[in-house]
Amino acid sequence: MRLHTRLRRRTDEDGQTIVLVVIAMVALLALAAFAIDVGYVYYAHRSLQASADAAALAGAQELPDAAVAKATAQEFGTSPAGKNQLNNIGTVSETIITKCLTSLPGCDPANAVVAEESAQVPTFFARVLGVSSFNVKAKATACSYCGVKPLDIMVVVDRTGSMCMDHNGNNDPACTDMNKEKAALKEFLSFLEPARQRVGLAVFPPATSVANRCSTPSDSNYNSTSSPYVVVPLSSNYASKTGVLNSSSQLVSTISCLKAAGNTSYAVAIEKAQAELNLHGRSGVQKVIVFFSDGAANTGPSYYASSSPYRKQPCHQGVTSAGGVKTGGTIIYSIGYDLNALDGGANTCRYNGYTGPLEVPAISAYSALQQIASSLDNFYVEPSSGDLSTVYLAIAADFSRGASGLIGNETE
Repeated sequence: MRLHTRLRRRTDEDGQTIVLVVIAMVALLALAAFAIDVGYVYYAHRSLQASADAAALAGAQELPDAAVAKATAQEFGTSPAGKNQLNNIGTVSETIITKCLTSLPGCDPANAVVAEESAQVPTFFARVLGVSSFNVKAKATACSYCGVKPLDIMVVVDRTGSMCMDHNGNNDPACTDMNKEKAALKEFLSFLEPARQRVGLAVFPPATSVANRCSTPSDSNYNSTSSPYVVVPLSSNYASKTGVLNSSSQLVSTISCLKAAGNTSYAVAIEKAQAELNLHGRSGVQKVIVFFSDGAANTGPSYYASSSPYRKQPCHQGVTSAGGVKTGGTIIYSIGYDLNALDGGANTCRYNGYTGPLEVPAISAYSALQQIASSLDNFYVEPSSGDLSTVYLAIAADFSRGASGLIGNETE
């Protein structure tokens, strides 16, 4: 009787254990199923986010051209023809827009690309509980000024007498063109990033000394090998941050005090700008020269022989000197300003002054400045007296092209 009772109790306990094991297995399977579904949703979200990031970054590299930026973003997104199609995570939809973020510079007409990706991600096991899919979304914003490229930049400025003449060749005591150049240069600096983009200044005619850089220049300054063309070395203190210039810095204060006089000589100014880049430029950082002139070269340093191309072919020598600079890897942007001015020599390359003999072979200032630039895309011309700011801002925008960066979506 006792044995029978013990066996019955043991059988009852065995049955209870089986029930508990089954319950535990169901729970474990449910947890495993939940983990699989959650893991798949996480994978889907990461895939969508990666696609959105790629689309926004690729599109922003094409700004400020909004149409091209949008098309490029779609090319790298999840659209049917996109390079990042995600056919394995359910139905995916994509929205690409370009927009203007007022908190960032360069909005002409857009400075940011926003890519939004969404998908209905199917479940594997959660559908037993009535959940057949999850809504997954990802968003990325990139702008063209966020990935600022490090650059060492020498700005070479024409401060010859024609910068204080009007379009008709009359003296302009207000030096309107010189003042336009100063204002445009400051606006140009305000769009750069001082932490990564250093800037120096060279002028022609050169100064008698760096200390006298604000004095009125003279043609005699060309004739001394000690006359400095580089009046401000490469520096980063021209601004505390993008858009906030330091007016007391050597660069900004020198731009403010420049005076104009004398004739025009390109070649040595370009060579000296490159020498400064070689001397103080950072290793591995792209070197750039931005060269501005309002007319043809017409003189050269007297320490060269009278038959030297520096004196007898000043425009051609400018092109030759620029060629050597470009061969070394420096990018040159050139700006031709008011080349159609009626002052007797704005677009005509001569030697021994504006009324001297023509260069042989003949060459125009337009052609010389175009050849000085690294490419046709690097040559900017404002054929008549006008606003220089748009030209300099186009160059600043070009610095940032191909250097997009992701920013927080809350920046919008």
